[in-house]
Amino acid sequence: MSMCFRQAARRTLLCTASAGNNSSTKQAIKFGTHHVHNNLAASTTILQREFSAAAKKKQANNGKNNNAKELTYQERKEVEKKLRRETYEQKQTRLERLKTRRDHSPKDVKRTLFRSWWDKEMMYHNKLQRMAKKEGKPWRVRVAVMVERLPVVTPDEEEWEQDYNDLRDFLETFGKEYPAETGFMFAPDKSEDHVVESDEDMIAGLPFTPAPRETEADASGDVKTLDRQLKTRLYLTIKSDTEGNLSGPRWTLPSTIAETNESLLAAAERAVSDSVGSDLKLWCPSNAPMAVNMRVYNDKLPESFRENYFGEKIFYYRVQYDNTGGDVDEAAMKADDYAWLTREEVVDRIEEERGKHQAKFFHYML
Repeated sequence: MSMCFRQAARRTLLCTASAGNNSSTKQAIKFGTHHVHNNLAASTTILQREFSAAAKKKQANNGKNNNAKELTYQERKEVEKKLRRETYEQKQTRLERLKTRRDHSPKDVKRTLFRSWWDKEMMYHNKLQRMAKKEGKPWRVRVAVMVERLPVVTPDEEEWEQDYNDLRDFLETFGKEYPAETGFMFAPDKSEDHVVESDEDMIAGLPFTPAPRETEADASGDVKTLDRQLKTRLYLTIKSDTEGNLSGPRWTLPSTIAETNESLLAAAERAVSDSVGSDLKLWCPSNAPMAVNMRVYNDKLPESFRENYFGEKIFYYRVQYDNTGGDVDEAAMKADDYAWLTREEVVDRIEEERGKHQAKFFHYML
């Protein structure tokens, strides 16, 4: 029965479509024992649902066309002009809003600057590898050590951090708010309930006197003590001529030539003890070096120093100073001088003696 009804409906639709607006389509069409009227075709018409944006646009255009028929040419020009003005004002308002969200500053500035140096450095290293292979000369392995003292106190807060912390502390004085009928709420707030205690007031209420963030060594400029620049990292730097440079002793990191069958980590430990004694207590977080650099031997260097090597591959290890004790043993020190310097101070001394290229390597490594 249902199949006959479906076939009858399909034939009715075909007949209706072919008949068009002919008045004869209003008459009933008989198929077998069933009579299907034209209303069936109308009821089975599939309506396509439009998207909301398209529907609104279509409705607006229809209204616009209807109104346009009633307006004169001059009035239509005024309407279009008003619409353009409103669109322009909306765009300007949005641009003003975006100024508070975006500073339109260039993106990836530091990344681009680093890549411009790194890519050239890798090309230069690959060139040195090819030159050494062409001449048939091996590389000598040198191990350098970055002895690092971690920050002792937290760094100073930026202005935006201070503003955020002040706002957070103020909002936390209000606590949670419950409906009045629960009975959980306290008495109405008073202005004195929302006074945020300042850092100075908090420090004044402590039962002890905190140590100063700026030490006497910072004021006097003493660089041979660990009790300086507590808010940042310090690196042990020595003045030595163990690298065979022609200009004499210069500021560098503790280093040594790795011996045969000696691991790089063992050579790093020996480099520190040979340079500043074995009193320092250190901790190495990894057995792998952190960076590697290449140095080509100059023909002006003594032949007894460069022997038959093309140059040096310098492997840099990062080790951390253990706060349990120990310091540079000046009596056992083989270096000419030493200092505990910040990264900026190390870079400045390297740039003064070797130039900006080597200084940039230490800037990215430290």
